[in-house]
Amino acid sequence: MEVSQFIEEVGGPARRPFYLAVGADPQAQNKVIQAARSVVNPDFFDFNFQSFKTDDVDWGQILESASTGPFFLPPRVVIIKREKYLPAELDRLARYLEKPHPDNIVVLIAENPGEKQKFFKDQADLGLEVNCRAPQKSELPGWLVKQATALGCQLTLDGARSMVERIGENLYLLLGELEKLSIYPGPGTPITAREIRALVSLTPTAAIYELGDPLANQNVPAAIQALLDLEENSSSFSLLYTVGNHFLRLVKFKISLETANPESLSGPAPLGYKPYYFNNLRSQVSKWPWARLAEALTAIHQAHRTMITVSTSQSAILEELSLSLATCLTKASQGPSA
Repeated sequence: MEVSQFIEEVGGPARRPFYLAVGADPQAQNKVIQAARSVVNPDFFDFNFQSFKTDDVDWGQILESASTGPFFLPPRVVIIKREKYLPAELDRLARYLEKPHPDNIVVLIAENPGEKQKFFKDQADLGLEVNCRAPQKSELPGWLVKQATALGCQLTLDGARSMVERIGENLYLLLGELEKLSIYPGPGTPITAREIRALVSLTPTAAIYELGDPLANQNVPAAIQALLDLEENSSSFSLLYTVGNHFLRLVKFKISLETANPESLSGPAPLGYKPYYFNNLRSQVSKWPWARLAEALTAIHQAHRTMITVSTSQSAILEELSLSLATCLTKASQGPSA
């Protein structure tokens, strides 16, 4: 059943003693939990509502709570959300459901249920599964537009696409950023890709591209500033690792680009990359000949050795690395490379 069907059923006389909420959509999960909370008599809420959202709680304690009748007025609601469910735990729950307490409602939230787990299939066959599945990657922009409308703001489809490109597919991060954006515009003012680029920070994975661009353009001051900006949110060691990982990505991308068939370079995910990353990578690798990429990797390796063996300012080492990487491209622009 869909969340709307659950909300209607759990609030009426046809509610059942157990529901299985499947999927990782945080908004859908929250609606399910709020709907279940709402049926508890507010005068006895502290007695008749219990939530277990940790793997540390003993399963016996959970089943004891599910088996305990409500205090005065029904129903009693028990919410269970764990990162994973062991077969033995689900077997115990299945035995409880053979004769559940008639005045209680148990809601089990499973973000990633095992496809081979008999328990989940059995509950779905009984019509007890509530669909809380996250949207597919291609559905995310449209999903974001709807979430923005619910928050009272207008997000354009190109703005939603830009959010996904800059933040990624983590629904919690997307919703958190959307909530902040919802207070930015005036009434009726749409949020477009232009506003997203100005207001939404890149995730660390995306932010490293902001360093690669000035390096590719031999803009040393901008490259050093990009390093300083990145260093505000990470240690020098982790930043150096990120830089090294990015240049390895350039190598792999360059190989893929040179060996790819034309069909794989078009479509919504060329070479398996999001358009934002694909366009940035293609622009950068076009300016990095193979010989200069080899020099860049050598410079990164040397910076790592210096950082772990010499008592020099780590920020200074990273700035020196920026100079070395830009020098590699300066050589490339002065003549042919091997």
